[in-house]
Amino acid sequence: MIEKVQRIRSARVLCLCLSGLLLALGACVRTAPGTPSNAMTPPLSVTFLPQKGDFISNTGSPMSLAEVVAEARKYDYILIGEGHRNPVDHKVQQALLEALSGNGDGLSLGLEMVAVDKQQELDDFSKGQVDLDALPAELEWSGNWGYDFGLFRGLFAIAKRNGVPVAGLNAPSSVTRKISKEGLDGLTDAEKGLLPVEIVPPATDQRAFLDAVMTLHRDKDANDSGERERFHLVQSIWDSKMAAEAVRLRRQYDWPVLVVAGAGHVEYGWGIAKRIRWFDPAARILTVMPWRGGEFDSEAGNLFFYSPDTYRSRMGMTLAAQPDGILVESVARGSRADRAGLRPGDLLIEASGVVLEGLFNLHLAGTKAHDADEPLVFNVRRGDTTFAVDMGRLGKSGPRPKAAPENPKTEAK
Repeated sequence: MIEKVQRIRSARVLCLCLSGLLLALGACVRTAPGTPSNAMTPPLSVTFLPQKGDFISNTGSPMSLAEVVAEARKYDYILIGEGHRNPVDHKVQQALLEALSGNGDGLSLGLEMVAVDKQQELDDFSKGQVDLDALPAELEWSGNWGYDFGLFRGLFAIAKRNGVPVAGLNAPSSVTRKISKEGLDGLTDAEKGLLPVEIVPPATDQRAFLDAVMTLHRDKDANDSGERERFHLVQSIWDSKMAAEAVRLRRQYDWPVLVVAGAGHVEYGWGIAKRIRWFDPAARILTVMPWRGGEFDSEAGNLFFYSPDTYRSRMGMTLAAQPDGILVESVARGSRADRAGLRPGDLLIEASGVVLEGLFNLHLAGTKAHDADEPLVFNVRRGDTTFAVDMGRLGKSGPRPKAAPENPKTEAK
């Protein structure tokens, strides 16, 4: 989220600076025909226009899946960051898991999405005692994780097919929620037993990042030093627990470990990687990060894959950020989005008075509508027309809203 907000702000500042520079220098600077102006030519970061799912080296060059797999085989831990609702991220994860485990080479899979108190259920799944359709209920997926199991289903299917042991890496959310409110002193002895053996504090750079993230949480007071320290503590517990469990998994099977976790736990090596090195100083770690477009920061990971800001909404549509709004890429038949009248190719340009400059703005609009107990209303562009689509109140099934009018008002040019 922070990266997205900073990118938007930076782009605006850059545009203003360039506009002023052109006005000031346009009358007195000339370049030879066919010669690009250095002032207008950005540094070459990515050397090609990638398609969704394409791999990219940290020098910005294309890489094939085979090249990524060959590189990954040199490491003890492969950490791949994700956006939990981004379908492209999940497809890339599954491709890597299949390629790294499909030939029978040993590999273990560690997941942020499952806590350590559900390891028995994962073991039963690996043994064939729990089938894939029953797994969400066994893991209490909806209550413990909440994101659409369908996005993660492929990982479990591949792991079962290729004999990959699966481990839950995280501390239970009930424990970290309690720490957020009461600190460590509020835990029972049993709850303390679910914490990492050592809680490794964040580095200075990560602390600054976490402070910025905290300001985006409406239920957090960044000026409250005690609350801020508890926020840092919970993040450190997550990263330390996942790192410690990944190291345990590595030692248990003596195989490389593929770790799937949110991008915030992987980027810059601040989170899980830093803690793995604490618990396993000789560890060889590869980080693989999604690149959403825009500025390419080669320090964010060792390797990258192109995955624009996209996520699958619970309303039954897949959305992708665009420069001028949010594109509806797909709509599930019979879903809330379908009933409301949204169709693939529609461009969402505003939601409940919030201009949609990115997916985070959609989150803000949803929060605004929810807190006001008002319907979420989209301003939608379809071709040369715009019209409103009422999605109803969030958290409620609501009435079946009418579809787009037959003769929507033509947008003012």
